[in-house]
Amino acid sequence: MEQLVQVRKLMLNDLPALTKMDTGIEDDYVIRIFDRLVASPSQELYGLFQQEQLLSLAGYSLFGQNRFAMIGRLRSDRRYRSQGYATELLKPVIDQLRNRPEVKWIGANTHVHNHSARRLLEKSALQADTISYYLTLNQPEKLKGHSPGDRWNEVHSIFEKRDLLHSLNENHLGLFPYECYYSFPYDEALFTDDYLDSSKIYINRDKTRFVIIKNDTKKYDYSHVKYFWNDHYTQPGFFETILQHWDENPDNVGCWIDFSKQAYDHITDLSPYDVQEPWILYGLWT
Repeated sequence: MEQLVQVRKLMLNDLPALTKMDTGIEDDYVIRIFDRLVASPSQELYGLFQQEQLLSLAGYSLFGQNRFAMIGRLRSDRRYRSQGYATELLKPVIDQLRNRPEVKWIGANTHVHNHSARRLLEKSALQADTISYYLTLNQPEKLKGHSPGDRWNEVHSIFEKRDLLHSLNENHLGLFPYECYYSFPYDEALFTDDYLDSSKIYINRDKTRFVIIKNDTKKYDYSHVKYFWNDHYTQPGFFETILQHWDENPDNVGCWIDFSKQAYDHITDLSPYDVQEPWILYGLWT
């Protein structure tokens, strides 16, 4: 007789079950920060259990005054894959988020060529949206073909920063890269005072372009660059501006830049960058 499975929220005493999973992931960061994840008021982890054995894992993080929920940390025990357990786990997690009135959008991000993850998200009613290219500029001495210029002027007040974000009338990225790996629909709920205060914003001389740079840590420290146009190489001073920020933050390993497909296709030499496989954002408005 097949044993029943159950979905439940993970607690601190579930760490041994997590460490026994055979996920094939070396040095899984979820294990390393498990105590912080289960204690966080803005993050949740759920597991699908068969008795005390953890078969599949999923979680979510809340952003933008809890308006946006990003699903992630999806992993399954390799011995029990292709049995529908991940789908069985994700459905109640998404249903719970749909029942939270403050949550207006549920999404997830995965590699374009991760077809199993994409099938899982599509079975869970999330819809494919924007494709992004994540590049880390870490060898700036190899840059060529860009328009040199003076560093852009820094915007200091939170009021001016928010006004710039509200004034954006075109966004070639098609999203807002809130953090490294975490992109959302462009929405003012994300522009909190704390977020803007910890972000550097620079505007060009004729005030037609601006760039946001925020230090972020995803295993390594980055200067995370948010730029909403496709003319990185033809805007004088763009690269001087982001490289100056890196110089002022020497512990960062480089400038993480989110490119649209069109902007990525215009890059003639990728040697200055560490290039990741493209990612695709999935989402659902509740």
